[in-house]
Amino acid sequence: MATIQLRRKTTSGSGPLTGTSGTIKQGEPLIDLNGGNLYIAKANKTGSSSNPLSISDYLEFVSSGNLTAVLNDKIDELKLGSASRYNVGSGAGNIPVINSDGKLNNSIIPQIAITNTFVVNSEAEMLKLSQAEIGDICVRNDVSKSYILKADPYSTLSNWQELKTPTDKVTSVNGKTGAVNITLSELGGVSTSTFNTHKNDADVHLSVNDRNKLEALYMSELVESRASLWENNASNFDSNTVQGGILMRYTITEVYDGPLKQFEIGIDKSKVLTPTSTIDGGTY
Repeated sequence: MATIQLRRKTTSGSGPLTGTSGTIKQGEPLIDLNGGNLYIAKANKTGSSSNPLSISDYLEFVSSGNLTAVLNDKIDELKLGSASRYNVGSGAGNIPVINSDGKLNNSIIPQIAITNTFVVNSEAEMLKLSQAEIGDICVRNDVSKSYILKADPYSTLSNWQELKTPTDKVTSVNGKTGAVNITLSELGGVSTSTFNTHKNDADVHLSVNDRNKLEALYMSELVESRASLWENNASNFDSNTVQGGILMRYTITEVYDGPLKQFEIGIDKSKVLTPTSTIDGGTY
């Protein structure tokens, strides 16, 4: 398989490439094999006596072996505490805990009301819903309506607010009401017998030769997928593609009384990496 080697430090010392000599490219990774960290160059730069390469020219990624030491140094620098240093409570600077009911205190997170739905068959049953709370819904089968409890007590009819529904039901179809049966001719179309004849007799439209041609045809198209994008601008297309990377040829054959142009597409093997290719960023 192909080998890709990043720029790597193999000399004594640690850190990225610094000093008055050397060139880096924006986004270029450098691995410090001695210190163990990874560095990414922030911008293009060539070191000089007046503007040397420095650690600030890189983004540093710490290895797992060095992470503990870095975190401990940062904790000491910021003088961070731990959760055990704070008191339990609901006031400022306290750590809240759950109550015996498994919930946080109401002063921290207020209770959230859950709406229940009840189905009854009469007004009397609705006014006996002792378990109903404000916000609960009652569905009345006797009048096909729904009510919401807007205030206590549940036993007072005026505390139940009817939930209105829009009158959007269909009143008629093509001027008919009730159990409607519509024919094609009533809709301005052909008669049912004419439609069935047209539907069942395909031979009246195409000859046998024409049908054989259509049955042998296939529709093809190039579509955008997860692995490709369309570029409609010719200039952008030219500047963002490998020129000469794909080879194409076509042939024209006479089939079905018409010319058929067939394309073949291949990738130029000199434009891609092979299993024996090596990309080496070098050492520093």
